[in-house]
Order: sequence, then C-alpha cells, then structure tokens
Amino acid sequence: MVLAVIDFPVGRLSEFRVNVVRDYSIPTSYEDVPELLKTRLPLLPRGHLHPSVEKAIATRRPSLIAETGRHGDLQTNFEMLALPHQLEKPGVDWCLVFGVIHYLLKSGPLRKDLDDIDLAILQLLREGLQMRQIGLRVELSPRTVEHRVERLKGLANAKTLHDLVARSL
Repeated sequence: MVLAVIDFPVGRLSEFRVNVVRDYSIPTSYEDVPELLKTRLPLLPRGHLHPSVEKAIATRRPSLIAETGRHGDLQTNFEMLALPHQLEKPGVDWCLVFGVIHYLLKSGPLRKDLDDIDLAILQLLREGLQMRQIGLRVELSPRTVEHRVERLKGLANAKTLHDLVARSL
C-alpha cells in the first residue's frame, strides 16, 4: 500500500510535488521492483501524474482506477484512489492518493510457435488442474504432460511451476 499527498500551486498542476506518507512494503524477491513502483503510483515513469489523478484534480471528484500494466518484463495490477482537496481559497492545492498493488509478476515472452497442446497445458495449469487431470483433458499420459511442462519451464526461464504460470499470463 502507498499513501501520498500531491501538492501544487493552484492552477499550476505541472509544478506538483509528491510527498510519500507511507511507501510500499511488498514482500518480493524481485530486486528491480522498488524503484519501478516508486515511479508508478501515482506517477508515470516520465514524471507525469497518472491520468486518473489529473482527472480527480480537474473535476474535484474522487477517482478510483484499477489497472494492469506492463513495464518491461514486470506486470503489475493495482488500484488507486485519488481524493482531491475541495479548494476553498487560493494558495497551495493538494490531492490525497491511496494505492494498493494486488500482484507483481515477472513474465518472459513465450515463444509464438507453441502448439495447441502446449497452450492447452498452460491454460489448464492456470486453472489449477493437476498433471493427471491435464493428461485426461489433452489425451496424453501424465508423464508426457510433465515432460512438456518441464520443456515449457525451460522456454520461459521459469524455475517453478508457479513461476511458469505467472510468466505465461
């Protein structure tokens, strides 16, 4: 979760400052995540405010957005609530932003030449089926399904079955 206050001179949104009250504390083994996230909510990578925050400020109405985005090989899913200050007098304006990351996934590009059986196995893995159940559905032995899964893990640079499923999303 992140909690931030964006303040700016009235009428000059381009001169905003982001004051992080509480930063993310997401347990992950991905080493490159923290810096990427600090530039993601409520900011876009080039230092612009997220469009939902700009909309909230312009309309003086709360804005809630749920979004899945891809940044290189990292996929993030988040929700962000922007609560703009109801301006009463000239001076410094502000907007409160609360964001929650639902998941982070590293995904590598899967090869485009996967056959229908491989794609079916990936889909059934995503649905939580076991090797035996997958074998019955695709009419292969569970051992053959295991071999195909190991090959798919190698193609996706995945270390575990969970990693393979995450990278295939």
